[in-house]
Amino acid sequence: MHSDAIRDVAIVGYGPVGATLANLLDRLGLSVTIVEREAGVYHLARAGHFDAEVMRVFQSVGLADAIEPDTGVSTGMRFVDARGATLMEWKRGGAPGPQGWVSDYMFHQPTLERRLRAGLEGSPRVEARLQCDVWAVEDRGDHVLLKAEDTVRSAPVEIRARWVVGCDGARSLVRRTIGSSHVDLGFRQRWLVVDVQERRELGIPLVSIQQCDPERPMYAGSTAHGMHRWEVMVKDDDDATTITRHDRVWDFIERSVRPIRREDGEITRAVTYTFESLIAEGWRRGRLLIAGDAAHRTPPFLGQGMCAGIRDAANLAWKLAAVCRGRADPALLDTYESERRPHVEAFIRGAIGAGEFIQMSDPVKVAERDRMLRDSPRPFAPPDPALGPGLGDAYGTDGIGRLLAQPWLDGRRMDDVIGLRFAVVAPASALHGPLAVEALARRWPGLAVVALPPGHEGVLAPHDGRAVLMRPDRYVHGAFDDLAGLEALVRPVEGLLAVRPDAATHAA
Repeated sequence: MHSDAIRDVAIVGYGPVGATLANLLDRLGLSVTIVEREAGVYHLARAGHFDAEVMRVFQSVGLADAIEPDTGVSTGMRFVDARGATLMEWKRGGAPGPQGWVSDYMFHQPTLERRLRAGLEGSPRVEARLQCDVWAVEDRGDHVLLKAEDTVRSAPVEIRARWVVGCDGARSLVRRTIGSSHVDLGFRQRWLVVDVQERRELGIPLVSIQQCDPERPMYAGSTAHGMHRWEVMVKDDDDATTITRHDRVWDFIERSVRPIRREDGEITRAVTYTFESLIAEGWRRGRLLIAGDAAHRTPPFLGQGMCAGIRDAANLAWKLAAVCRGRADPALLDTYESERRPHVEAFIRGAIGAGEFIQMSDPVKVAERDRMLRDSPRPFAPPDPALGPGLGDAYGTDGIGRLLAQPWLDGRRMDDVIGLRFAVVAPASALHGPLAVEALARRWPGLAVVALPPGHEGVLAPHDGRAVLMRPDRYVHGAFDDLAGLEALVRPVEGLLAVRPDAATHAA
């Protein structure tokens, strides 16, 4: 492997989104260079929550079983008033759900990043250029040239790749090079963010609490293994020079609904952030793309910031693989933004709604809110959006463009049988005649076929029990009743069905 060769994909940024994308592209057989300005994993946590869909992405690159022991299972989110009385609760946790995993996990971001990077160790297709600061991105038509500096040797570096993905955060150089503008969805508020490590085991449950106190809205939650987070809204009259002082921070913590005494914990971070709601317009220009915080930023009230970026990676990876192998026109990459942008916007708007609920301060509106809760204990629910139109124009209707559930089949989760490819998922009773497994395998050798045994019909309930064609990112491309229906679904994507190098070739 020569660093001066033209790589399939260069990823700028080695955070969780960049590392996940690199793992996916590696599994799909592409050559990848990751460029990161830092020397190693950033030592402080930022994100602290991910959901079952994200764990399913980690599963697809063979890392879920390594990541899961480092997490804690969230038992839900509780909204309380100034006195600590429950206003509303979203219960989570328990046994694995429809995605084959528990619904919500709390985690320590540096630990997760190390696990994701470990998944790439030893790969002949992936190289990581650490302490390498990109300062220019030039789309040369048939490839992209990254100009960077090796900050250890103070030496210039040039990296060439067919495609470049900017996973380089809110100040993304790749986004600025694309020329993307931001759409502001209207939320902007400063908050104090505090992380505390236990000095001894305190046995605090992993439930997140949003304290809807008109005088001082606060959040208290636990990530994993004795690490806890508080978020405190900063008011206009707060002194920015003193609000992060540890004595002031401990005053907030000890008065919160999750008090920890000073002698029981150590503050590892106390900084102020501006929570924003922004989406970039233009996630692709030519051979440049963006993902994660480079493409969108959300207030943290639903814990979906990193999740959105991981979904970006899952949507984009198999499309990049298809284009790099000549199976699809580069126009396929335009479906990335058209599908993902409405999806992530739904989560951002949901977070804005939760933030407005939490930050309510007008006494009249607070009283109205409490009266509403007495009548309707769930005034809003977590979003459950579909993909926007893209690979299929019908996404968003009748369960199409939504994530398909993942059952266990013969002791394995369904995705482990399928690999990163398209799949027919159907009741076993429907796979006969022209739809027999052997007939489908002969006609479309790259298509996985999953026969659901009796007792698993609920997987297809959103589609009235009909068979479905599932994409490599586990979203439903369409439902069908017979061979003609399947042919109509496959025809526009037939070039995308080829098996990846290490894909399973047998049916379940």
